[in-house]
Amino acid sequence: MESGAKNSAGTVRVLMEEKAADAEKRAAGATENPKTSELLFNFAWWMKKQGYNDSTIETRVKLLKVLAKSGADLNDPESVKEAIARQDWCNKRKVNAADAYSSFLRMIGKTWDPPKFRVEEKLPFIPSESELDALIASSGLKTSTFLRLLKETGVRAGEAIRLRWSGIDFVAGTVRITPEKGGKPRIFR
Repeated sequence: MESGAKNSAGTVRVLMEEKAADAEKRAAGATENPKTSELLFNFAWWMKKQGYNDSTIETRVKLLKVLAKSGADLNDPESVKEAIARQDWCNKRKVNAADAYSSFLRMIGKTWDPPKFRVEEKLPFIPSESELDALIASSGLKTSTFLRLLKETGVRAGEAIRLRWSGIDFVAGTVRITPEKGGKPRIFR
């Protein structure tokens, strides 16, 4: 009985190695398939019509492109699972890839059982005020102005980048912030 189990495990190992070698061969010779390019273009356009943000579209298309170049067949969920598992990514990036593929499958009217990854929550590094001041002081004029705005108001970097002259009231000494990511508009002194 034990030798049968060893044989079975050995056969599974050999089959997995052969499959991995086949996938590596496909990935090694992988150039962008015109059909894949067309699929990814259609996916990007579908996401745009669904109202996704441009940065989300760009990130998801890039992730799917990486998976396709590593040998994944975007029409085969098991192939995509294997490609995600082979990537040397952190678990959060793998979750993002699985989310991107789930969106892709929604577009083509299919579903899958996505892989599960445990993402560890980490506390952010919060520098002291003196460290922030030292960083701001050592930066150039544009960067230090940007960093000071972030420090004084607590706005997101994207909100600060989208700030226009019309959002600054020099008389009242306020800044009007247009939100991003579903936030609320705010005014800061």
